[in-house]
Amino acid sequence: MVENIQCGTHGEREKAYVCAHLLGDTLGLGFNRKEPTRDEPFPDAWCDDCELIRAAHDGWNEESEKLTNISLLCSGCYERVRIRNTRTSFKLEDLADLRWKCGSCEEWHKGPCLDFGHVSPHYWNKEHEKSGRSAGLAPSWSENHGKTFLNEDYCAIEDENFFVRGIIQLPILGTAEHFCWGVWGSLSRENFKTLLEKDEDAKRDELPPMFSWLSTQISEYPDTLNLEMYAHIQKPGWRPIFELEPSNHPLAQEFHKGITAERVKEIMLSRLPENQAG
Repeated sequence: MVENIQCGTHGEREKAYVCAHLLGDTLGLGFNRKEPTRDEPFPDAWCDDCELIRAAHDGWNEESEKLTNISLLCSGCYERVRIRNTRTSFKLEDLADLRWKCGSCEEWHKGPCLDFGHVSPHYWNKEHEKSGRSAGLAPSWSENHGKTFLNEDYCAIEDENFFVRGIIQLPILGTAEHFCWGVWGSLSRENFKTLLEKDEDAKRDELPPMFSWLSTQISEYPDTLNLEMYAHIQKPGWRPIFELEPSNHPLAQEFHKGITAERVKEIMLSRLPENQAG
């Protein structure tokens, strides 16, 4: 039977155990465990140093277990530990010599590019742009925007479909870094109105998560439209953080299990002209 504990960060989650070396903000110490199963999704895990002890004593037994300390944590913290300490053959540092030109500032940069954005929802088109410029009557929920408009943070189409711009953060294995997709997510009329009203409210980050459908087609994945997610509202000046619901979709898998530095390079080379990222 699954046993749960209360975590100050993740709430009530399943119990898990790791060696004490993996606790805190450790990075790249290795993450060793049995293959997870349906019955045991979070098997005990240990670092590479503890793996040397285990191997020297032909496995975990009374003698080897005396030489290491096992600590309790929740499954959410366990996943954070796994992502930060998993070793990969290709590291983020291997991208240090890549050069690329930023599309916003037009300056050349060196190292990994960890943020790619989309300026409008998938459903926005030239006709909507014309409608937005003509600025029809403002709908009942807005004093400052027309029924169809697009700015850097919000979008409405014909007073029927509403979107907010936010960020999907993919944790990079073996690091404390994230690879970020700047995307758009749909909102209900009520949530959209609430967010506009509280755009400059210092306490808007206290709003509950808002259900959203991913409304950006990310070309590096199979169809990403309408993946289920939640928008976590941040303080004024900061875009919402989107939390993808678990699924077998590759984007959801990378969100929950992490993305490799090699995959980051692959995306960089597909997004930036070859003569810029070479």
